[in-house]
Amino acid sequence: MPENEKSRNGRRPNRLIRCSSPYLRQHAHNPVDWYPWGDEAVARARAEDKPILLSIGYSACHWCHVMERESFESAEIARTMNEHFVNVKVDREERPDLDELYMRAVQLMTGAGGWPLTVFLTPGLVPFYGGTYFPPEERHGMPAFPAVLRAVCEAYERRRGELESSAEQVLEAIRQSSAPRAATGELVESSLEGVLRAFSGQFDLEHGGFGPGAKFPQAAALDFLLRLWSRTGDDRPILMLGLTLDRMAAGGIFDQVGGGFHRYTVDRAWRIPHFEKMLYDNAQLVGLYADAFLATGKQPCRETACRAAEYIVRELRSADDAFYAAQDADTQGVEGDQYVWTYRGMLDCLGEDEGKVVARYFGATEDGNWEGGKNILHVALSLHSLADLFGLDEAEARDLIGRGVGRLFESRQERVRPGRDEKVLTDWNALCVSGLTRLHRATADRAWLEAARRCVESVLGNVVKDGALMHSWRDGVAEVPGFLSDHALLAGALLDLYESTFDVAYVRRACELAEVMVRDYWDEEAGVFNEAGRRNEQLIAPLRRLNDQPLPSGCSAACHVLLRLGALAGERGYVEVAERTIRTLRGFIAESPFSMAHLLAAALRSWSEPREFVIVGVEDPRAETLRTVADGFYMPHVARAGAASGQAAELSAEIPLLKGKEAAGGRPTAYVCAGGACREPVQEAEDLRKQLEALLSKR
Repeated sequence: MPENEKSRNGRRPNRLIRCSSPYLRQHAHNPVDWYPWGDEAVARARAEDKPILLSIGYSACHWCHVMERESFESAEIARTMNEHFVNVKVDREERPDLDELYMRAVQLMTGAGGWPLTVFLTPGLVPFYGGTYFPPEERHGMPAFPAVLRAVCEAYERRRGELESSAEQVLEAIRQSSAPRAATGELVESSLEGVLRAFSGQFDLEHGGFGPGAKFPQAAALDFLLRLWSRTGDDRPILMLGLTLDRMAAGGIFDQVGGGFHRYTVDRAWRIPHFEKMLYDNAQLVGLYADAFLATGKQPCRETACRAAEYIVRELRSADDAFYAAQDADTQGVEGDQYVWTYRGMLDCLGEDEGKVVARYFGATEDGNWEGGKNILHVALSLHSLADLFGLDEAEARDLIGRGVGRLFESRQERVRPGRDEKVLTDWNALCVSGLTRLHRATADRAWLEAARRCVESVLGNVVKDGALMHSWRDGVAEVPGFLSDHALLAGALLDLYESTFDVAYVRRACELAEVMVRDYWDEEAGVFNEAGRRNEQLIAPLRRLNDQPLPSGCSAACHVLLRLGALAGERGYVEVAERTIRTLRGFIAESPFSMAHLLAAALRSWSEPREFVIVGVEDPRAETLRTVADGFYMPHVARAGAASGQAAELSAEIPLLKGKEAAGGRPTAYVCAGGACREPVQEAEDLRKQLEALLSKR
């Protein structure tokens, strides 16, 4: 037997050993007779007339690992599963379409969802019962997994007609859940007052964030608030955004020692995280904090963005410059072991005197603020208060905390690292490219732009198969065709790179992706995009992922891209598709504006007066000064273009914004335009600054 097929317990591996997904391979030595999703499993279920037990999770999921240890490693439970079910394992990150479909089914059946997701299907793949984590014995009101298995078996064998009727009702409910909602009236800018009231009604005035319980970053909602404030000047969005960003950066959700954000917290004060770190969260938050710095000038936002980006580059970058998906919550089966500290451990690392100061700043106590006497570090008081408490001046306190964090990090590096999911996902990498590009604008540090550029090159080099974009890649294997979100988010990332480099090749590639989006994913009859296209597996119900959490839906991302290309490349047809999509989904927006935040941001973009910023003569080093001035402004809905001297006319067929623009007198020249009229061309940084300030002062 090959070395990689040997089990830790001598058990022969199951079929999952041949899969590229790290999550599936984690289950390759379970006694469960697992199948990956595919024809083989379905054929067996139909031949033997057995229900399918579908288990969906991901490698960084703490409770997925718990259910594996408790149930899927149990010989007795596995025996029941193998005898009565065809058991199928799915990595939700590799197959977001399956996860979306069956998660929606469980939510419709039970009113809740989460991971691990456990769903029972007919051989025709229609769900009839499901849940999330099931313990091996009854616990805290949750039924025991063996009892669930027995009940499902009995229902399948003795009440088949009733079960199949229920399954058809679930299927119809799934189909209706993404059908366009009836809506009265148009979505217009005056509707934003009602939207803002809906956000305010969910806002936590004490701790920031939304809702009374567990807290998630909700990057799309926060990004919408920043855009809304920029457009209207209303103080309410920036107050909600500012409090939330401050509390997140100070909380346990942020890794105070190593940087980067954990997935979410179980409490409303951002203190107690589930410790997995996901690329998509950190990628979005890098861009959000960078934009917040540009918009408000708050230096802590810049620092937080940089520390999150440093985490991504240090811990998640692959050898070929793309970024891996996630780090686990657990280390050797212990949740959060990489990140927590005992009080004594901190003092041993830092020395008694400095250790007590650092421990007080981060809220660490001798008894611990978490389980087992351990401490989750969070900023417990301001530097000013810390300095007063210990008789220091504020600069001394800042330096002491900085040194302490550095030594804690060095000590922590000696610990066993949490597992890392080393697959590359196109849509998540696209979010990372956008985040790093926005951070470059906020910092003028070209290292971030170079990291973004190299990531795109890696994705386009590895995740394209036979000319078509794929969803994921690992160890040379790319098997899942790209979804709408992959095409839309990557096209958006390419446009971000263009606006920071003025390399027209990025626009051309974005246009190619947009053509595929409209050709393969646009549903003309329904007036909306489908997440799955012609090359994707056809599931039991059309798939439309419309919710913009935890990352933007493909539908809303597509609207942004098409609107941007309409402004940049003069593609009016793209604008019409985007605007029709927004109109079609206005019923969903009215029903749940918070969950449609990125689509609302697209609506803001569509309502914005056409505004452009153009530089000609970008090959001249003096153009960098003009570019730096523009980068210092938060301009989310301003189209940016550039060309070398003498190339503007040649490129104007592809990018009409360049038409009639030239480098006056052979010097780099900037043009600021609004509403179809351009201000006087400028060549000095201060003149450009004044024009941009005037442009952005008009709400």
